[in-house]
Amino acid sequence: MMFELEHHRHILRILNALDATFFHRIQAYFGGGTLLALLHGEYRWSKDIDFICPVGEGYRLLRSEIAEHGYNALFTDATTLTLPRAFKADQYGVRFAVQIEDTLIKFEIIAEGRIKLDAPVHYDWCNVPCLSFADSCTEKLLSNADRWPDASVKSRDLLDLAMLRLQANLPLPAIDKAEIAYPVITPLRKAIDHFQCNPQYRQACFSALQVKNSSMLLDGIDLLAADQGLPPTVRTVLETLG
Repeated sequence: MMFELEHHRHILRILNALDATFFHRIQAYFGGGTLLALLHGEYRWSKDIDFICPVGEGYRLLRSEIAEHGYNALFTDATTLTLPRAFKADQYGVRFAVQIEDTLIKFEIIAEGRIKLDAPVHYDWCNVPCLSFADSCTEKLLSNADRWPDASVKSRDLLDLAMLRLQANLPLPAIDKAEIAYPVITPLRKAIDHFQCNPQYRQACFSALQVKNSSMLLDGIDLLAADQGLPPTVRTVLETLG
């Protein structure tokens, strides 16, 4: 698959350089907004690579292998990439950067102790295991609950949830799984209301995230709003045009 944005093409190159067998062994799955952007027509720009790895045996094996083999544990041939500095590893995850031409791309393997992951899914354009639709919903609900008030995030978790909602209803088991960790529905309602009530902020989000079709994402926002008994967004003239 060829992506329109050069940054996304760089990300795909990194993904296909990974040792997919190892990521299956540690049960670490590609996810986050970048997976969603690549799956759904690059509806927005996404700059980082995130994998979700369960705390326990999977994360223990990851830490053990990178301690012994470094980047060679993660990539089939690390010499084909520019890895400008040593990785950082702690209780929260493993983080490093990959440089492709003049672009520095952040890569994180997040230690996930809040939920148990479903079986992964696979796509023909990517050789690594990926989060299921339900787990993408769960992770995005949790992320939105964590950081929706942070203006620097540009509501990207909410916009990703809108794209997920355009595909199907958010599965109740996915919502329940998130709620076991901590409340996500009240933050979702607050995030929707904040986004709907601030048209200038919406435009700043769409611009920063290079959203292709704001009208389409607002359709998803309105579906999320309706699910919560909230009214639809009062759209600006520009937003009605996409």
